[in-house]
Amino acid sequence: MTTISSRSCSRSHEPIRIGPFSLHLAFEDGSLTGIGAVNFHNTPLRSALLPWTFYAESETGVRFSRFDLSGVEQKNGSDVTICFRSNGEWLPRIQETDAMGEARIRPRRAQKTEATFRWNFRLIRERVFENEYVGLAMQLDVSSPGNPLHWIIEDATWEIGGEAGGATLIQQDVSTIDLEQRVREDSEFSTVEKFHTDGWGGSYPMDMLPRAAGAAICDFQTKDNLALCLFAERPSLTRARLDKFAGENLIHYTDRAYFPLTENARPPERKLLVYRHPAPLRQHEWRNLWLDCFCEVRRRILAPFGFEPELPRPSLHAHLWDEELKLLGKDWMAPLRDALPAYRKLGYKQIFTHGVWESVTSDPSPPSGPGNICCPYLFRFADAFGGADSIRRLTAAAAAENMDVYQWFSFHLSRHAPVWKEHPDWVMKESGGEPWDASYCTLWSGRFRSAYGEWIRDMVEAACGESALTGIFWDSYQNMGIDCVDWSAPDKAPQADEIWRFQARLQRLGIGQRCEIVTIFGVSAVSMYGFEHDKFRRRLWSDTVRNDDFFALLDTSPGFFTDDCAFVPGRIDPQMYFRLAAHRVVPFIGVRPWKNLLPPNPARQDPLVPGGDLAADYAAVNRLYNEALPHMKRLRLVEGGTHTLWLDEQNRPSALWIFQPVQIKHHGRARELAGGRIIVTDGRLDAAPGEVWLLQENQTS
Repeated sequence: MTTISSRSCSRSHEPIRIGPFSLHLAFEDGSLTGIGAVNFHNTPLRSALLPWTFYAESETGVRFSRFDLSGVEQKNGSDVTICFRSNGEWLPRIQETDAMGEARIRPRRAQKTEATFRWNFRLIRERVFENEYVGLAMQLDVSSPGNPLHWIIEDATWEIGGEAGGATLIQQDVSTIDLEQRVREDSEFSTVEKFHTDGWGGSYPMDMLPRAAGAAICDFQTKDNLALCLFAERPSLTRARLDKFAGENLIHYTDRAYFPLTENARPPERKLLVYRHPAPLRQHEWRNLWLDCFCEVRRRILAPFGFEPELPRPSLHAHLWDEELKLLGKDWMAPLRDALPAYRKLGYKQIFTHGVWESVTSDPSPPSGPGNICCPYLFRFADAFGGADSIRRLTAAAAAENMDVYQWFSFHLSRHAPVWKEHPDWVMKESGGEPWDASYCTLWSGRFRSAYGEWIRDMVEAACGESALTGIFWDSYQNMGIDCVDWSAPDKAPQADEIWRFQARLQRLGIGQRCEIVTIFGVSAVSMYGFEHDKFRRRLWSDTVRNDDFFALLDTSPGFFTDDCAFVPGRIDPQMYFRLAAHRVVPFIGVRPWKNLLPPNPARQDPLVPGGDLAADYAAVNRLYNEALPHMKRLRLVEGGTHTLWLDEQNRPSALWIFQPVQIKHHGRARELAGGRIIVTDGRLDAAPGEVWLLQENQTS
């Protein structure tokens, strides 16, 4: 092992070399500020303008943000450790707050404090499907005696070529930027969670979304012939954000990792993978690289929990709100149950409803203030709305039609739930000591790592078993579950891993998962889009249509904020539904089988039959999708976007979804699903829009 002193590093302009990577340390007035330029061979991967650095705070009233280099340890040219220390500086305002909502104040201390940092870099070569990537595995270790930490911020900018302009970013998340975001020098965007609203002027529920629960699981960037991918295989609770400011030619990447309180912090290892193509990448090529990276990172994150990716199926949302439920009472499920055979014939495989739990809605003497069916007291089906017997009859009827029923669940309960009085220590607390309510003011989240976790896990499993449920829809998945930090516990720990382990256990019990956020732990079933005249939305649907970046919605079931029905001509019509299904994206469709509850304006409500007058056309797509899905293992996009090509488990061409007239090179057997035609081609397959083909042998392009 070679050790380079701090003096030689600070005076020398020689970079640290790790295989094809060169890292330039950055200094200001003799102090280390982080890493400046990072090059891959001769190509910059980031600008040197702002250093790649860390920031940490301790609730003792100390922050660590200025560093002095101790030395650089290098072993065999492939492993490097940058060693630095930080003298703790006074942090007067800590994160905990008093009863007035003001930050608590810590006085200065006479005793000097110091933290030591070891930033480890390991050269890695990894294969993602058929492509070879070179990269760095990066692990930080921090020792801060007397000043324990439970979160660390890593802040960097990444710009292939040394500047942001000309880059393309791809991310599957719930933010408002494009799924495939083109970057100009004067671009301005952020992945902060944002709702565009006319009434509020814009609302920001969560400043930094959690990885795998709103934020992307990997950060992908491409330019010219390079692509890079940044990710953590064990992210736990890591809140993340990307930012681009109009006055800067930089792209900011900020990650805040949480962990149990410790004087020896080790946030998740992160990886940087770089791919170099023989020529400038074309759009379909970089999109295929992202698809592969996304699927591989997903596999690595899910593997430790034993969770398998879940695929979207044609699905319906059918439930009523409070006043309608009270009007119908115990028999409200009967029309839904009676409609299931028709839904099965239309090709739907899943239906979401709300049971309804013992809650504010079923309470004969409900508490004053806001509340509805999403404010449960217990996960026990309310007798006022048919009880467990009614839901059992629904699930039995669904099973007879080969359909799954997904029931609403949550990690929170109503603030008026009796359990909080019986076990006040189970209430999750915010940093100021108030109950964790995500500003809903009606709901409280529980401490999943306390006895509450076992209690609610047992209750959820019992409810599913009693009613033969085969699916769960998790409400407020990120803001009342994954994002929670147990500030009142001695270790101030996050609970994301515990929730993911529970979801894996449910999956092994045969219970599918759908989540009200963009996630890989189940199918993302969240309203992401609105249309031009809608007053409330995240993304604008027309942007995704213009960019043709449906591929980045892979394996999701997106919903739509709209006052009108989304599944009509000119919106998500059958042709668009077909195009989405071709990318393994299946939006959920609303339906209202309650004939005696027809609204005065049917155009503003879900129809009696899914798809209304176009029900048969949506059904035709469902049937194509259901038959093709077993053959759709790996998505390949093609130049020109004439069709999607799906490969099987052995990476052989197996399915085609056609958007434009096209001639496809193929030798072998092909079956067109809608008409049932079977042909054996001698080298050319003529395909028309709206067709889906299953292929056998030998060669397709």
